[in-house]
Amino acid sequence: MTDGQLWLDPSRARRGGADLALAGEAVTGRRATEGGEIEAASGARPWGRDDIGAAFERSYRGFEQTVLRAWTGIGHRVTELGTDVVRAVDASVHTDAASAARFDRAADQR
Repeated sequence: MTDGQLWLDPSRARRGGADLALAGEAVTGRRATEGGEIEAASGARPWGRDDIGAAFERSYRGFEQTVLRAWTGIGHRVTELGTDVVRAVDASVHTDAASAARFDRAADQR
């Protein structure tokens, strides 16, 4: 900000939003592949089914599900954030152009 004004480079901001959305999609994709591999591997209970394995299972399963749910949510939210950035830039540019047009019409009427 300079002198109370915000300068927006719309194309750069749109690219940033699009890149952010792509990053979110990449996170979601990694969750699907690597997270799926984690789920499959842990489903086989490689720690065993004896008392120690059962104790590990009780502790591990909740953490696994929490991490995998968070991973999914992060991917979706980052994608949405990128989309929202692009939408906000477009709305800002539209509002600025509409305001400039109204200002020009008001100046012409004098």
